[in-house]
Amino acid sequence: MAKSLIFIISMLIFNIGFAQNSTKKNETKDYFNTRNIKTIHKLGSYQIKINKSKIYFNKIHGNISSPLKYSNLYTEFDFNNTYEIKDSLSNTYYFKFGWVSFKENETMFSNINWIDDNRPKEIDGFSDFEFSVVNIDYIQFGNISLCTIGDSQTWWSNAQNLRKFINQSYPNLIFIGSNTDVFGYGHEGEGGNSTYQLIKRINRIPKADYYTLLIGTNDWKNDIETTFINIVEVTESLTKINSNAKILYLTPIPTENEERDSFNTNLKDKLVFNFKENKNVVVIDLGNEMRKNDNWKSDYLSYDGLHQSIQGVQLMGKLIAMNLKTISNNVYD
Repeated sequence: MAKSLIFIISMLIFNIGFAQNSTKKNETKDYFNTRNIKTIHKLGSYQIKINKSKIYFNKIHGNISSPLKYSNLYTEFDFNNTYEIKDSLSNTYYFKFGWVSFKENETMFSNINWIDDNRPKEIDGFSDFEFSVVNIDYIQFGNISLCTIGDSQTWWSNAQNLRKFINQSYPNLIFIGSNTDVFGYGHEGEGGNSTYQLIKRINRIPKADYYTLLIGTNDWKNDIETTFINIVEVTESLTKINSNAKILYLTPIPTENEERDSFNTNLKDKLVFNFKENKNVVVIDLGNEMRKNDNWKSDYLSYDGLHQSIQGVQLMGKLIAMNLKTISNNVYD
């Protein structure tokens, strides 16, 4: 009897400990706090149909939003906003979108992330939905802040996954920035940005422990010396924001455009030589790592020959995470 009682007590203690560890594990996974949702602005009723990660708007609504929309206004559709849609039966869903296009008088949102994977059924015909902009806090666990800076190669299309992939390899991070991707992570990427455009918005970039910098390919029709000077100026501005910050400079990814690719290669050579003695800058030769694969065009680039495929983003994420682990362990050990 005594042995049985001891066994039962031991099992109870084990199960309690296991439950506590399981809860703790769940509590350290980044998530949208859907238990606390605040409506910011009601956008009104729209007729839409839904197909997986796309939302199509009826032609009666016209051109709802143009690409490169980072106006940070709650009264219109914006990449940074989070949205609530509600059907006629009051079924409610929440999403963020990563791109918008307008073709044949029809607006389409794509790169949709349905929050908590709670998505409506696919709809062939158009149905009325009420749209609202809402605030849902994205809770991140970690103690090292990272800001990813750059152009579309850091946030558009497949690159929406960049921060998610980095976090999978190194979950001790908090991503910050004035923009947010579809997964809720902050960043400082804007499509089409040249080095000059990045300099113009440098004052809004927040203080972080680490920065990644991938910029310059959109300058390929400009003077390479000016582009070089601009990137150096960006790194100097970031060290003024945080003198202890480490900047992970990512060399430009290869492209199928030979003239552009030549510009990127020459730019890389100048910057690598310049940053050799800079203690604040760590060079990650992303372009060279991609070229190690003889099939880099088909494996690492998307259909346009410029932006990354999902495998290209995964490689980029792993390289960033690996270098961050090495650097941060040396700093915090």
